[in-house]
Amino acid sequence: MQNYTNTNLLNLKGVSIDEVVSFDDHIDVKLHSLYKEGLCPVCGHKTSRIHDYRLQRIQHTPIGLRKVFLFLRKKRFVCPHCQKRFYESLDFLAPYSRRTKDLHFFIQDQLKQVRSLSSIAQDLGLSSSCLTSYLKLAPRRRPNLPRVLSMDEFKGNAGGDKYQCILVDPIHHQVLDILPSRRKKALMDYFSSFSKEERRRVKYVVMDMSHLFYAVLKEFFPQATFIADKFHFARQVFWALENVRKTRQKTRDAKYRLYFKRSKSILRKKGSRLSPEEKEKLELMLWQDKEIKEAYFLKERFYDVLDASSKEEARQALDKWLWVAKESGLKEFKASIRAYENWKEEILNAFSTGITNGQTEGFNNKIKVIKRVSYGYRNFENFKSRILMVFRA
Repeated sequence: MQNYTNTNLLNLKGVSIDEVVSFDDHIDVKLHSLYKEGLCPVCGHKTSRIHDYRLQRIQHTPIGLRKVFLFLRKKRFVCPHCQKRFYESLDFLAPYSRRTKDLHFFIQDQLKQVRSLSSIAQDLGLSSSCLTSYLKLAPRRRPNLPRVLSMDEFKGNAGGDKYQCILVDPIHHQVLDILPSRRKKALMDYFSSFSKEERRRVKYVVMDMSHLFYAVLKEFFPQATFIADKFHFARQVFWALENVRKTRQKTRDAKYRLYFKRSKSILRKKGSRLSPEEKEKLELMLWQDKEIKEAYFLKERFYDVLDASSKEEARQALDKWLWVAKESGLKEFKASIRAYENWKEEILNAFSTGITNGQTEGFNNKIKVIKRVSYGYRNFENFKSRILMVFRA
């Protein structure tokens, strides 16, 4: 009864446990097979004729912080019909493997966690190169293009390219694929692998304000509606405000220069969310500098665009903001004015659909964590496999 309980606890079928020896850092389990016959892999005949035995050391799933090793007295049969010699087959052990199937599944489950390969390898008593071989087992099927396609870049520094690209289905919160480069040729080669029928399924494309991405995606998805991500077009105003602050604080003496620098978060914060103490500091800055006051006013006016509930309301608010920004004459806002004029329709599409790149940005942040805990990846294929294993867990 005890033997039956132990084999079920370890998920070992067809064997009987002879002895269990416990050590500080590992457990040794000695066992033997209960099978009396073997099936010849060549002619298919059953045989009970044993040629010899072999003691095989097999690593099993750890128990707590202790590794588990199985010492199996394994039979080698000989077929009387074709004289083929072969080892007995056990359900828990893959052919030619020194690790149980449970351990294989456990390793793949560990690779889905945001940990470094060296950390996982140390816990399991394996080498990092051994775990790298498991990355090759990650599914690499080409994704089906979704109705809404989101695309962004991230700094991966893998495979000789500084930046890689991520494709996401933002509606179903799925990472579709990782592309090795953001270069035009790499993007065109990838999207050209999809047929026209597949590409027609994409109705919306969400992206940042990249002219390269737009040119490539517009060529392959001409009928799709393009949407500029809200975060990317909103930060244009905050960048302009920050540039005004940096320019103006240089004209102040050391005391007020430090005051302006330490109060930059107050300028960025929405006026309605400021505390009474923060409002006092803000009024002091705006009273001292006219240009910062105008820049802050433009930033606050832009919330009329961001808070719009419809595309038409956003259009009216954006037109008003562009007119006021041009009248202000602040040179730091010229870049944002030009960006909003060039991307006006894509910006307004964000208000008619409500679709953003937020999910993609969240995935990018997690990819940065994977890269940081692993101290980077030189091999792009390994990096891609690890990312897909984590996000498709």
